[in-house]
Amino acid sequence: MALDYDLDLSTHLKPTQALEKLAGHLAGLAWSEDKSCLFNTDVTISANMPREGWRRIIERGFQFIPTLSVGFRRASDANWDKFRQLLLETTLLLLEDTQDAVLLFNGENIVLQQLGGKLIFNADSSYWADENWLKSRLTVPFERRSLQSPLL
Repeated sequence: MALDYDLDLSTHLKPTQALEKLAGHLAGLAWSEDKSCLFNTDVTISANMPREGWRRIIERGFQFIPTLSVGFRRASDANWDKFRQLLLETTLLLLEDTQDAVLLFNGENIVLQQLGGKLIFNADSSYWADENWLKSRLTVPFERRSLQSPLL
């Protein structure tokens, strides 16, 4: 069974631009044959424009309108540490072009959010249980605390 994560952002980037940015900055990702996604043995990354209904849900829950949705499908046999590192690197690259974003697990559980430029990692997520791990990989200010999803 694969696990799904979705990063919804308010950004000027279009889906193709986002994938091209990731491909240009992250080693080990290959393009799919139809150039619709990037992948490796641990993850498949896609990008698209959010559906109107989903845009309204994010706006109500997080007070911003997403213009881009980047999906991460983690393979069931993925290396957990490699996936976590790639998820963080990918997200940070895309956050360079936005003020507001939310990364959700299975469409409702907050993994991290950036609202008004303030980056917050959900302390309840096992991905960020080790704050020292985060500090060793981030050069931007961030906070780590419990985040309750308005979508639950």
